[in-house]
Amino acid sequence: MASKGSIEKDRSIIRELVQDPRQTNVALAAKVGLSEGSVRRRMERLVADGQLQFAAIPSAAFMGRPVHTLFEIQSAPGSTEQLIDKLAGMPEIAYVYHVTGQFDVIAVGYFASSNAMRRFWTERLGHLDGVMESRSVMVLRVAKRAHEWARDIAVTGDEDSAWDTGSDPGMPGSEV
Repeated sequence: MASKGSIEKDRSIIRELVQDPRQTNVALAAKVGLSEGSVRRRMERLVADGQLQFAAIPSAAFMGRPVHTLFEIQSAPGSTEQLIDKLAGMPEIAYVYHVTGQFDVIAVGYFASSNAMRRFWTERLGHLDGVMESRSVMVLRVAKRAHEWARDIAVTGDEDSAWDTGSDPGMPGSEV
């Protein structure tokens, strides 16, 4: 396991990247007090370990899918994992979460129209093996996108509640 000081250096790199993901490694190194080579190696390791990802995230509406819908799904006993795998393979579905509560799975999809969402829900999702019950919730407005949480932390410096989970950093399931 990495030392606390090493983890802090990695987090300082990530905080700076959240503020300006297009900056050079040289500029980043100057801001965090490391050499360019050290920053490059740390970033390569963070990416390889799945702790850091780079992505272009377009607006779903701009890309022709303005209807944003959450599906709450109750699965039949013993079929949750297979259902999650099926949902994850569907191109309309962007996120699939295994959750606690009344429903076992939440899937988030983006659709070209409310009619396209309705057809997906009634003709595809409703016929999947393992679906006992499902509800749809159409999103009226997105006030904050999921990837923006890190920008808030980088600006406020509120790492005690946001970064320190008390478990091994980056281990699957250790996120708050």
